[in-house]
Amino acid sequence: MEEALYDPERGFYQKRSPTQDFYTAPELHPAFGSVLAREIARRFDVLKEAGVPGPYSIVEMGSGEGRLARAILTALRASAPAWASTTRYVLVERARQALLDSVVSLSADFERVIGYSRLEEVLPCAGVFLSNELVDAFPVHLLEKRDGRVFEVYVEESGRTLLSDLSTDELRPFAESAASSLQDGERHSVNLEARRWLALARAKLTAGYLITIDYGRRMAGAPNPPRSFERHRVDDEGLTERAGSKDLTASVDFDALIDGGKQEGLELVSFTTLGRFLIEGGIADWLASGDESVESYRSRAKVKTLIHPDGMGEVFKVLIQRKNPEPTPC
Repeated sequence: MEEALYDPERGFYQKRSPTQDFYTAPELHPAFGSVLAREIARRFDVLKEAGVPGPYSIVEMGSGEGRLARAILTALRASAPAWASTTRYVLVERARQALLDSVVSLSADFERVIGYSRLEEVLPCAGVFLSNELVDAFPVHLLEKRDGRVFEVYVEESGRTLLSDLSTDELRPFAESAASSLQDGERHSVNLEARRWLALARAKLTAGYLITIDYGRRMAGAPNPPRSFERHRVDDEGLTERAGSKDLTASVDFDALIDGGKQEGLELVSFTTLGRFLIEGGIADWLASGDESVESYRSRAKVKTLIHPDGMGEVFKVLIQRKNPEPTPC
């Protein structure tokens, strides 16, 4: 999965064309970024009232080609110019060319934009750490129950899969749990990278909020098999065929992020659906236009896709966690 998604030459994300295989929320409509900008400004206000010293940063992890960053910065400049003039926007994107292109493009219109290819390189700061469809793209370990035993799934260069022993002891508690919850032949993905990312984000955030937007749910131990997306079609079977030509992904287990966050000292602020988050954040403003042009109709239809239960509104979730500032020694 790591190679299929991120190989510098063959990886899916190195050659992905936006909207070709799936839509992300920022690709669908700038209203998504506008609501996020309002939410970020509110969180900055809370930090200021709590006495957390600025300036604050927005750290977008998995920033892609910078589309969401542009929408947020544009909306922040319009709705909260005081914050827009002092906030540093940090792009974190492992696809180096996309990172360079987005930094150059955004820097032409906005000040204080900086980019890193790894979260480890980001200097500790206060503010809001944000990700949209990042965690679902972390490579996972895959478990499968066969003849009453739980094995790990391995993939050969040819794409053929085989079952063998666990590659790391970190998987043992997950395998023990899966032994009782999986039916024979069922598969379950384990996202060890998500916990490592959570710990790193917590370490880099000195005080503020971590906003995670992704598709998934609170799994409560349910099986979570991976799947692929290609040309807007879902494929649960041919995951290892034609590596690099399609997106490989697994739904996010928000129970793991919430519980892991608590162990890392992150307080749960809220967990809700994307539709509810956007509606409460004022996305209806984008639907209020009386313009009856075809362009306006199409725009409103895209906004409705963001919030409708049969679109992205129920499948995607928004998790907000908080890190309070460390006590100052006397």
